[in-house]
Amino acid sequence: MSKFKATPLFDAHKRYTRLPMGMAMLNEYPDSKLFIEALVKDNPDVSKDFLHSQAFLKSYSRKSEATYRSYRNEVERLLLWSWTVAYKSIIQLKRPELEAFFDFIHSPPTEWVGESVQDRFKPIGGEWLQNEFWRPFAAKISKEDRKKATAGGLDVKPDTKGHTLSGEAIKICFSAISCFYDYLADEGYAFGNPIPAIRKQSPYLIKGATQKNIKRLSNLQWDYVLSCAEAKANADTNYERMLFVVALIKTLYLRVSELSDRSNWQPIWQHFWQDSDGNHWLKVLGKGNKIRDISVPSALFPYIKRYQAFRTEQNSNFNSNAPLVIKNRGTGGMSSRQLRRIVQEAFDMAYEKMLSEGFSDEAKALREATTHWLRHTGASQDIATRPLKHMADDLGHASMGTTDQVYIQSDMKERAKTGKDRDV
Repeated sequence: MSKFKATPLFDAHKRYTRLPMGMAMLNEYPDSKLFIEALVKDNPDVSKDFLHSQAFLKSYSRKSEATYRSYRNEVERLLLWSWTVAYKSIIQLKRPELEAFFDFIHSPPTEWVGESVQDRFKPIGGEWLQNEFWRPFAAKISKEDRKKATAGGLDVKPDTKGHTLSGEAIKICFSAISCFYDYLADEGYAFGNPIPAIRKQSPYLIKGATQKNIKRLSNLQWDYVLSCAEAKANADTNYERMLFVVALIKTLYLRVSELSDRSNWQPIWQHFWQDSDGNHWLKVLGKGNKIRDISVPSALFPYIKRYQAFRTEQNSNFNSNAPLVIKNRGTGGMSSRQLRRIVQEAFDMAYEKMLSEGFSDEAKALREATTHWLRHTGASQDIATRPLKHMADDLGHASMGTTDQVYIQSDMKERAKTGKDRDV
């Protein structure tokens, strides 16, 4: 099998934003520095590629960590492919070669695919060295298969052969690379942006689908998740946080990032507010750094007050400026990863309870659930009783068409259920 010969180029958002610009950025990354220096000997434009890419990512790192991460992944893949497969600078790539790049990323060779998502670098002796297990692509194993393997004491690895990107992943790649070439053209480094023309003819972007099925919890699964979290909180006050988090995310259709502590936003209790008519709202920072207010239903108040009472009992100085959700140890709000772990624990408890009570099929389906399913669950349940415009505003959708497409047209289980008894 061929060996992966490239190195990662750009670190995680937190470190990247603190690094100096220019080639000095590589001083703490000796493996990447040596890699680029070796390439420059044969193609001096490689250093220019790197510097323009660095500036592009620096600009987009100001928007959000998620935007930076997405663009970083796609730009880095393009650079590594251009330098080590096409042996050209990115501005030397013509349309046939860029088409070959999209063919490549759709079905990358095995040596470019890792067995798991890995950090790009690891700190050793004051330097950040290449993580030998990192690859530009990562194969995945389902949560159900992983949990089965763990329960059986097995170490199951995903198959890196035949790895392909989904249509959605290819769409993200086209979008990011097109934005990148627009930037290069604006800076006078590239002569134009060939990506839109390539995208129109791409065989990997399939419009429409025979099945549009959002990932959500069934009513039974949600009942078990909530009741298990509530029972656990009744038995142990340390689980009050879990109950609050699952109830809040599901009921207010939150993205987990909107509840997490970020560099430009910290959710605090003051973000719950009441208007002059007595209506209650929660202010959040959503996608695209857009602030929105989400209506808070009366049914959520008991969960809010319960967690407030717990926080007051734990800290007599608790006030409206306190973080909305806090760590059990340490200070400050929680990261998205920490919040996902809390929700996953609630899912695991519900799984065990459902299994013990004979709902094996529903329990098995729950094993695949992620935190984002709670947002979809809440929206799917409410879409039938609330105006579309109100749902779009609370969800943070710029267009009601998005809400309609995702939550009305896509729930095929309900569509099939209502269609079975039609007359001829």
